[in-house]
Formats: sequence, structure tokens, C-alpha cells
Amino acid sequence: MIRKLLSFFILCGLLLVSDASFASHGMGGEITYECQGNGMFIFRVKFYRDCNGITAPTAITISTTHVIGSIVANLTAQNDLSPQGFLSNGITSCPTCSAGSTGNPISGLVEEYIYESAPVQLSGVPPLSGWRFWWGECCRSALVTNLVNPGSNGFGIRTTMYPYNGQDMYPCYDSSPQFYEKPSVISCTGLEVDYNHLTYDTEMDSLHYEFASPFDTDGTTTFPFASGYSITSPLPGPLQDPANIPATLNPATGAMNFQSFTGGYFAVVVKVSSFKCGVKVAEVFREINLVLTPNCPTILNGQPNTTPNLLPPFQDPVTGMFTSYTDTVFAGDTVNFEIESLDFNQFLNATPQQLTLEAFGLQYGANFTDTQNGCLIPPCATLNPPTPFSSTILIESWFYWTTTTADLGYSFSCVQFNNTYYYIMTARDNYCPANAKRSEVFSITVMPNMPKPPVINNSGVLTCTLSGSYIYQWFLNRLAIPGETASTYTPVQPGVYQVLAVATNGEGNYSDGYSYNPVGFASNELINQVSIMPNPSKDGIFTIAGELLKDSNFEITISDIPGKKIFNKTYHESKGNFSSTINLSGTPNGIYILKIVKDNQVLKAVKVEIVN
Repeated sequence: MIRKLLSFFILCGLLLVSDASFASHGMGGEITYECQGNGMFIFRVKFYRDCNGITAPTAITISTTHVIGSIVANLTAQNDLSPQGFLSNGITSCPTCSAGSTGNPISGLVEEYIYESAPVQLSGVPPLSGWRFWWGECCRSALVTNLVNPGSNGFGIRTTMYPYNGQDMYPCYDSSPQFYEKPSVISCTGLEVDYNHLTYDTEMDSLHYEFASPFDTDGTTTFPFASGYSITSPLPGPLQDPANIPATLNPATGAMNFQSFTGGYFAVVVKVSSFKCGVKVAEVFREINLVLTPNCPTILNGQPNTTPNLLPPFQDPVTGMFTSYTDTVFAGDTVNFEIESLDFNQFLNATPQQLTLEAFGLQYGANFTDTQNGCLIPPCATLNPPTPFSSTILIESWFYWTTTTADLGYSFSCVQFNNTYYYIMTARDNYCPANAKRSEVFSITVMPNMPKPPVINNSGVLTCTLSGSYIYQWFLNRLAIPGETASTYTPVQPGVYQVLAVATNGEGNYSDGYSYNPVGFASNELINQVSIMPNPSKDGIFTIAGELLKDSNFEITISDIPGKKIFNKTYHESKGNFSSTINLSGTPNGIYILKIVKDNQVLKAVKVEIVN
């Protein structure tokens, strides 16, 4: 799905209150954690402060409901996030964070403080409510528009770690979602704003996005919204100005869009939840404050500054016009296209603005030039010239990517490595007080050029029953098994097995996953080869089918991403094939999680897309 990701998050404030010993004027931040190879966690706090406040501390203490009580994190980096470039005259450089102070407030100056802990051992299993981790300080800006009495309260951020199948957190097995997009600075009113946090989960867990309320310093108390604003509408809408387009947040991609002709300071919190096999394992609350200014100076000929263009590179299959940012190819195809951005804006002295092109994507190679290293699945995509680089008026770079059957994605158990790859390009100008920038998501879907190869269990031997000449590679739990390149494989350890079959002409595909346990049927080996047809559903109706490995009773439950259950039914089935048609017509369209449960244990979890 095309997503313009024009990010203009601002973090500034002319803060006038000093009702505590540390009046940093917090303007955003998040707490994340990473699982290390030694089985411990490293916690990271990013704190965005208004440069008009006082300096943030050199060390902070993260509070937690875990028995350890607290975690010390030391300052490791300090970055100025102020806009780069020139004021509208084209001569005066943009002010930096060092120019802002409580005595000389300059709107739009923001500084990032990054704190990291030493490795932390978290033993035990979190309760169902999870272990909370939070940090906060005084104070918020008294000028925040969408909260009640913001200047009289503090600022807090938090994250929550949830249990997963009763596993002890030591050694660790999961990291929280991570954010790659730094908050940008001030935005001018009237511009369409599309923003994405560029969130990534190292375990490829599913992510879900929703708005949340800002926290006080205790990480629990939430702020009430001012009249005309709410948890689902934290930014100006038609109530403030009929021309405003209220903020929307895509729960699956995290893309946020709005257009405001109303100025002010706005606190926005997005909660990102990660789901491992349909089970929620983490929540990160990221707060970023936005400053929308109606006083951006005009440029040459009295015109307002506008955002650069990023031209669509793909042809729309219906209209035949080059208006699309999405493309579909077959495995083995080579994808190449030109990325072009235009900006004819000039400063008051008739100097053209400078354009800078930037890129982000997990399938790009190292430094955007290496085809074999740095991406998820080589061959990697490259750019020529590699980003970032700058030019005036027109900026161009060529995208190259050779796809293979490895790009078809994995699909086994509840783990999904999708076959759609997202490449994000951003073009920004050098106008102050707000660098205008436009981002576009170029999505490329790689389709198989042959059906999934069938696999059967023939008396303990997994056998691919394709006829003809194929090259095979067997996989266990996502990883290739060295030397196992025959059409059959005898499992020797528990896990989920797949085979990749590639014909002599290069066509190929992955099989479905096959679960195996060498000592008999464990509880999660009750059912095999689960399928949902059709998926997406037709009129909300679909059929689930599978192979029962023994007589059993079990439940099928269906929940939305936040966890609200919409379907529950108990089944009594005999060993062998089974199927059941489920009718969810009238259920809102979206992604849902279907679980097969026995004795309160999730045996299988699959995604179902409901389309009515």
C-alpha cells in the first residue's frame, strides 16, 4: 500500500514554567530494549528535549515493576536535531540548539539525548500484566495545546514486557520494536503531513500501532485531553478549522497522515505492540511533540515554501500512467528504475534550494552499494549514486535489485517473512524554520513462478513429491540445513521443516512448514498443515483445514490485533483431516489472529484477513 511518509515532527517550546528542580521541558522520547547474546538485556532511552530548557542529566534511572526495582542508564550520545540550511533570505544559517536557551527562546530547536544501560539480567516470567519500565522528569511545556494544564505536570515514557508461553526471561529471547526515524523539527501549517516511525522488530514479530495518552512521570497516570482533542484525535480536526484533515494512524503500517491549518503545540503518543505467534510480547509508547507554526516566511515572489516532489516510478496497470509506487514481479526478475525528485523553490535571493535524497529499507545492501552484504536476503538492492547526497532543482538515483526465489518469503507455523519489500525514499529541502520533506514507500512484491511444492511424511521421512528435475534445499526453523539437497529428508530433531524447490529454468517456491517431534506427539504437535481458504476471506467467510495427528478436543478462537476475542468454538474431532467453515460476515475488515488452543496452550496461530 502506497504510503507517503512526510515527517515533520517537531519538538520545541517556549517553556515558561520551572516548578521543579529539573525543568528540562521534555518533548518526547521512548524506552526500548535489546536481547544480547549473553542472555541479558540492554535498555535504551531516547529523550527529546526543548533546547530552550536546561541541559538534561548525564545519567537517569529507569523504574520497573520487576523485582530488581530500577536500572541505571548513562548518557552515550547527544545530538542536535535542529533544521539544517538557511532562512528564507538564503543567507542566514538556521539556528542550532546551542543558540536556544531559557533567556533566548527559539522555536523549533530540539536535542536528542541517548542513554544506555549495562547488560541487565531479568530472571523470571512476567505476570500477565507484564513488567513495566518507565522514566520521567519535570516538565512539559505550558504551551502544549491538546492537554489540560500541561505545564503543571511532568513528562513520562514507558514500555512493557509481556510473558510468552511461560518462558523465563533469562536467557532473553525477544527485543522490543526499534525506531529508525528521528523526530524532525517544526512544520508549517497547511501542508499535508505523512509520517512513519520506521519501526523494525529483529525477530520479525507482527507490529500493531495505535494512538495512546501521554504519561506523567510515574509512567501510569495519563493526561486528560483538552476540549476538541482525544486519544484517537490528538491533532487539530474540523472542530478547530473546517479545512483541517484529522490525523489517521494505519494500525498495520504505522503511517500517520494529517493536514492542519491550525497552529500550536501538540503531544502525540503512538503505542507500538509486537506479537509473537499472535501473543503480545511487548509494548513501546513513543511520544513526540509537534509544533505547527502559521508564521513560516515566504520565499521568492512571495510564495510559501512547498514540499519537494518524488515522482512515481511504476506504471498503473489500469490507466497506463506512471502514477504508482508499487510493483509486482516474479522471482528471478531484475528491477531497475530511476528515482527522481524535483523542487523549483528559490530563496529570496533567487538561490535554488538544496535537495537531499535519503533512503531506508531492510533489503538495501551495505552503504547502498553492496549486492551481497547488509540486507535481509542477498542479492541486495543498490542505489547509484548511493544516498545520502545533495543537488539543486533535480536529484536522481537509479535503483537496482535482482530478485531470486529466496525473496518469496517464508511461511511456516505462525512466522511470516513476507514477499513484499519496502524501500523508503525521502527528499528534503534546506529551508528554515522547517525543512520541507517528502517520503514515499516504493513497495515491490515478489511472486512465485510455480505452486508450492507438496511435502508428505512417509513413515518419518519428509518427501517432496514433485515430478521432474529440481534443485532442493531443506530448512529447519528458518535456517538452511547444510548438505540437505535431496528431495527427501529424515528429521532428527524437533522443529519446523521446509523445502525450497527450484527448477532448472530458475522457477521455484517454498513448501509449507511441517512440524516434527522425534519423541512422539507433544501438545503442540496435535495438528499439522493448517490452511485458511480463501485468505483474504470472501464476504467474511473462510474455511480452516488441517491434519489432526490424534483424536482430540480443542478450541478455535479469533481475535483482533489488540486481543479482543470475536469468535470462540470448541471442536471434538478424530485423527485425520478436518475442516470447518467460519462465517464472520459483518465483522469489520482487517487483520485478525486465529488460534487453535488446547489446555490453554496455543498450538497454532495464523493471520486471517477479513474482507466483506
